Amino acid sequence: METVIFIVVMLVGHMLMMYFMPGMHGRHAHTESDQTNNNSLEKENKQLKEEVYELKSKVRRNER
Repeated sequence: METVIFIVVMLVGHMLMMYFMPGMHGRHAHTESDQTNNNSLEKENKQLKEEVYELKSKVRRNER
């Protein structure tokens, strides 16, 4: 009986900690950081596309 109570208390405590202190798997963890990650990924993607374009143009010039 004590084991069952211990497990229930540990599970409830873990759920409360995940809710009130969001970290990797918290409920509120992915709202604001996802938008920031998307913006930074879009900027990085744009920069990489520009670099690829520059490299392709250099290769074409060298082939001539």
